[in-house]
Amino acid sequence: MNATSTHGHDTDRQHVMARGHAALRRGDIDTARTCFVALRAEGPDDPAALHGLACVALAAGRADLAISLAGQAVRRAPDGPFHEVLARALLARGHHMAAQAAIRAACLCQPDDVPVLLACAEIMETTGDTWAAVQAYGRAVSLSAPHDMRARTLHARFLWRRGQRDAAIQQMHHVVRRAPGEGVHVRELAEMLVAHHQREQAEDVLRAALEHAPDDGAALSMLGALLFARGRMGPAADMLERAMAHDPQAETASNLGLARMALGDMSGARAAFAVAMCLRPDDMRIQLNHATGLFEGGSVAQAAAIHETILTHVPPPDRETQARARFNLGVARLAQGKLAQGWALWDARLEFQPPHPSAGHLPRWDGGALPAGRKLLVHMQGQGLGDAVHFLRYVRLAARRVPVVLEVPSSLRRLAATLGQDMAHSVKIITRNINKNPDVAAQCDLFSLPHLLGADSVPSFMPYLGESPWQRPAARSGLLRIGLCHAGNAAYRFDARRSLPVDALSALKDIAGVEFISLRPPAEGKMDPSFVRHELLPDADLLDTARLIATLDLVISVDTLVAHLAGAMGCPVWLLCRFGGDWRWSTAFDLPAPTTGTSQPENGGQSTPRRPASRWYPTLRLFRQERLLPPQQAWTQVMATLSRTLNAWVAGQVPDIHP
Repeated sequence: MNATSTHGHDTDRQHVMARGHAALRRGDIDTARTCFVALRAEGPDDPAALHGLACVALAAGRADLAISLAGQAVRRAPDGPFHEVLARALLARGHHMAAQAAIRAACLCQPDDVPVLLACAEIMETTGDTWAAVQAYGRAVSLSAPHDMRARTLHARFLWRRGQRDAAIQQMHHVVRRAPGEGVHVRELAEMLVAHHQREQAEDVLRAALEHAPDDGAALSMLGALLFARGRMGPAADMLERAMAHDPQAETASNLGLARMALGDMSGARAAFAVAMCLRPDDMRIQLNHATGLFEGGSVAQAAAIHETILTHVPPPDRETQARARFNLGVARLAQGKLAQGWALWDARLEFQPPHPSAGHLPRWDGGALPAGRKLLVHMQGQGLGDAVHFLRYVRLAARRVPVVLEVPSSLRRLAATLGQDMAHSVKIITRNINKNPDVAAQCDLFSLPHLLGADSVPSFMPYLGESPWQRPAARSGLLRIGLCHAGNAAYRFDARRSLPVDALSALKDIAGVEFISLRPPAEGKMDPSFVRHELLPDADLLDTARLIATLDLVISVDTLVAHLAGAMGCPVWLLCRFGGDWRWSTAFDLPAPTTGTSQPENGGQSTPRRPASRWYPTLRLFRQERLLPPQQAWTQVMATLSRTLNAWVAGQVPDIHP
């Protein structure tokens, strides 16, 4: 064979070799095997062909065959680049020490080869030699070309896994600065920042990336989800809609549904969830979000049916999704008035909420007696202050069985200390440091008390908070005092449907004979109507609010803490209720409206019937939205009814608003 033909043969051989490795990189194992088998047919002992076949065997899951083939290649060319695949195959078979030896040999043969160094770092970390992994990553980073960010990216992930989060973020920042167009790096950095509680920085990173690539659907989707998590629902929905226009994904559509639902756009939410379910019909998390929207829109039975379907799905969803489905089904059962079943399912929240930071070492109370001299710790996890006030009634029932240590937020401590005294055992109020109570023998969540106590019906009511039960103030010579709370916590995910805008209250300012008192402490960013007086100080706690309520003739409130507090005191409350919404205000818990006490029509106008009362708070009257409407339209009918009823009450035409 002459020199020309030899050169041509070598060129053909290199071409076949290159085709085989290219096929491997794209996952085409059959083509790769064909190439390397052809090469070995020409030379059965060719180490490069043996190496190629070893790579094919490892990719096909035959690590044992890969060890044999790679071992033959190494024996025929000890200084060749064949040790890495041998090391990986040995690692796959669990031969850790041999894998370490093989990858060290690879580094000796190719000391400046970055891919080999990265393989060394990976294998050393996997086999527990962290120090060797650190050295290998450091050398790989130092040898990498300025434009090659692979080593730095892998190093950042290594640092993150090792808990060196600041260093990992710094390294990933470097990657993003050097390769700003690489969206995957940007998103990974943003995920690191979010996990490290640096959401503002994550937002900045995503916005900077979108300046380079404004149509990056994945970045738009991630930014939308981040804005949603930060409570900026309008911008979140806008960003997610942009993401859907460029890269429609099921997760993006589901998040868009949640954002629209938070904005009160229930029809838009349903449409987004429909798209998400079409894109990924078997995703039970999307079904869960869809059911949440149905429940919020008043379709309780339909939502419950979806939750039941999720819980019987084969294969079952992940554990958190199952727990959330049980919890949500529990909420639906509560809304249907099925308390025993509802409370049991509602306890599934304990499976996805973080455990109490200092009570986890205590056994959970089973509802029974405790050893003599021992107490029950009752703590709050994952619910708001309005929920806490509602459930404090069950602390009184628990204290009929066992002594209680009740842990509450500091804003609730003085109010909680006014819990009624007609209990067989003591209730000690604390705000922290439960370990200073060594006589505590068991613990439970406040919101688990109904289930643990077997409360399958609404307990008989008597006022249970405040320094004394509310009493109608003595006859006034001046104006009637009405407490007003038109908005709750803006961070609540359904606040757009729960709270009223200030301009929706304009009809109240023309009602004669009353003065309106704000029941929200003044604070920056809070807006109240101009005709409302402020008597609470900015640092008022809930006992201060209770003392103010004790001076009022009536409280008008949306579904928030104030309504629960006034109801718990026995004060008359007119509750402005969104359609659907909270399970407590479903018709299953209505007391029948009295047949008497209906006002006479005013000037031939519409009469003013008594509003339904609540079993939870018999002095509370419900003014419900009659149907599902956008927030800007939903309160028109309610406010018209409220104004008419309030005018009739001031005129004495509604003779009684409390039992």
